[in-house]
Amino acid sequence: MAEQERLPQEEEWFDLMPVEKKLISFTLGLGVVLLVVLLLATHTI
Repeated sequence: MAEQERLPQEEEWFDLMPVEKKLISFTLGLGVVLLVVLLLATHTI
């Protein structure tokens, strides 16, 4: 079996681009807002 060549530690991970950081924060924010809306909607029923 051929062994997979391991990359050095500093080459395994890359910093996120600014647009990726914005997308992650937007998605998490939207998820929290929708969760609160769902809780409010089910609480009033």
